[in-house]
Amino acid sequence: MSTRSGAPRTRQGRLPKSDLTRRRILEAALRLFNERGSSAVSTNHIAAEAGISPGNLYYHFRDKPEIIRALHADYAAAHEDLWQPGPDARQNLATLRQNVATGMDLAAAYRFLGREILALLQADPQLRASYQAVYERRLGQWLAFGDQLVAQGAARAPRPPRTTADLAVAIWLVSENWLSFLDVTGDPADPAQVARGADLILAVLEPYLTAAPPPPDGGQAARSHRHPVASKE
Repeated sequence: MSTRSGAPRTRQGRLPKSDLTRRRILEAALRLFNERGSSAVSTNHIAAEAGISPGNLYYHFRDKPEIIRALHADYAAAHEDLWQPGPDARQNLATLRQNVATGMDLAAAYRFLGREILALLQADPQLRASYQAVYERRLGQWLAFGDQLVAQGAARAPRPPRTTADLAVAIWLVSENWLSFLDVTGDPADPAQVARGADLILAVLEPYLTAAPPPPDGGQAARSHRHPVASKE
């Protein structure tokens, strides 16, 4: 038996000790990167936060860039399988709204990536290649989902010469840059401000929807409209 990431489990269903240590390292790194920024955090800081020796950390990761690449892989994997279109238009519209909110939740959980992604990509060609592959795969998933909505009559394609791909790129730009924008204009650690990113994506999408999506459970997305972005003092 294996986990979603492919790590083997023991017969009792627990991860082997080496995989548990690796997970502790990644969780410690994510906490520190989110709090301080990756440039201010060393591998020694991460080892101390994880409660292990630096040597034990280096057994699992050669250096900090490898840790960042592993966190980006986790972030990308958390998005997989979200955009599987179904046969029912109304359910697909509900899935659309839910996935947008889930995407913002993930962005908040990995907010150092949103704040630093351009610098990280410029510094690490391997990460850049992984990011490009994720971008192309995600865009393909979005286009397939959008095509299904259009085929079901729940959405219309943009007016030529603009295309559905143009719309998908616009959504990517909002979703990928909202956290870095908040880092300047607000607080990317504030869940209410992060949730505004989902509102902005829906503002881009809703003119193309021919049927209103049902509200999410509990009306959380609707309540987020009452939380304007606060400026940093």
